[in-house]
Amino acid sequence: MRVTWHRLLIPICVLGFQACKQIEAPAPARISLDSTLAIPESELHVPVYFPVQEQEDLINEKLKDKIIQAHLAINKKEDSLHISVSRFRPVTLAYDGDHGITYKLPVQIDGFLDSKVLGITIQNKVAMRARVIITLFSELYLDNKWNLAPKTELKKIEWVENPKLNVVGINFNLKPPIEKALENNKQKIVDKLDESAKDIIKIRSSIEKLWRDIQKPIRVNRKIVPVWLKVDATDIDGKLFARSKDTLMIMARLNARTYSVLDSAAAVTKPAPLPRLRREVDEDPSLQVYAHATLPFKMLNEIISQVTDTMKFQFPGHTVRIHSSEIYGTPEGIAIRINLRGDLNANVYLRGTIGFDTLTKQLRIENFTFDLNSEQSLLNAADWFAHDVIIDRIKPYMIIPLENVFDVIPVLINKGIEKGKLGQKINIHFETFDLNVYQHLVTTDNIQIIASVKGRAKVELQKALFDKKKKTAK
Repeated sequence: MRVTWHRLLIPICVLGFQACKQIEAPAPARISLDSTLAIPESELHVPVYFPVQEQEDLINEKLKDKIIQAHLAINKKEDSLHISVSRFRPVTLAYDGDHGITYKLPVQIDGFLDSKVLGITIQNKVAMRARVIITLFSELYLDNKWNLAPKTELKKIEWVENPKLNVVGINFNLKPPIEKALENNKQKIVDKLDESAKDIIKIRSSIEKLWRDIQKPIRVNRKIVPVWLKVDATDIDGKLFARSKDTLMIMARLNARTYSVLDSAAAVTKPAPLPRLRREVDEDPSLQVYAHATLPFKMLNEIISQVTDTMKFQFPGHTVRIHSSEIYGTPEGIAIRINLRGDLNANVYLRGTIGFDTLTKQLRIENFTFDLNSEQSLLNAADWFAHDVIIDRIKPYMIIPLENVFDVIPVLINKGIEKGKLGQKINIHFETFDLNVYQHLVTTDNIQIIASVKGRAKVELQKALFDKKKKTAK
């Protein structure tokens, strides 16, 4: 019996087709949207502390030199007194925990008397010395440029050592003229103290540092794709609040727009000038933050290809591997194209939607199912192919954790004030932390997410702030 080659070719082709079947399911339509979500404004309430003990040390350092010098006429005989006023022991501060500071300023008055005797000017060789304690009270205010604007008044003068002077047998009672001199020069003393307070309690420089540094990108993710969180501050306001008798507190309210970036260098911008102070701030140490994150499909595909390109599936009598994959957006959500090779050569498609797990704080591409066209094609071509196996293997890689984005919010706040001399020992953490996806959008090029978090901040001063060795004023 003669068998022609063309008759043998038919069963050989059938066997080959059955051994390595090829299907091409129609692809779900790609989305053609090109848009950007508008980022709602975030609001952070940031406390800034100024320990009173540090202010006391710094004021003593500032007032170590002479406070005032004066030339006084003490009677109608052209007798005059040259005096200089300086402190003889450290200034002490008592803060009332609200807006008032009481200063006790121990001053020493040294003077030389010029006296006319028979037309001859006589001067004491040894300086006259007197000591008094001047009590002053300051009401603390902030001006609209964030500078401390204290309003100080002299409350009383206590004599510790009366002035004694005898010149060529003549005793001079210098207490009345010195009291008068202090009264006449009290504004100089007050101005000197207020000037020292402004120079030392540098509130503006601390707030400016917070304003600048909090806008620097901070790294959120160090794995696979580096991601930074960037804050663009739009406004800042503040107000003095009662705290405790050892700490002066300003509650700063920061308004900002927060978003993620994949290139920190490109996100570095020069901050706008520090806004003027309006004092419209509540004391509640809370926050409401919205962060905009963009997940480009190009980046997602680079990541997922590292995983899927090594996936191999064993079925009874069959082997299939994923040759390539692609994630893209559809009008209904997300599609994943999977190119299979082996005993089944096929382009098949998964569909999914974007969801958020409030317990694990994760964004998920979920509700995975094969596209209807792919499902029908697979059933017709390979009834041995287990669809759920591929879904189960891919699903763990369709999770994007979001808690890291908001874990760095306290870091951002601390970073903004960490090097400020008067605010460097602050710990901030959140007692409540409610994280959710506020809005999401799938476009041609990316998935955009606006995540929101509401919380209450708890602020602690580190023990080292008060335990550290302090400079002793002399």
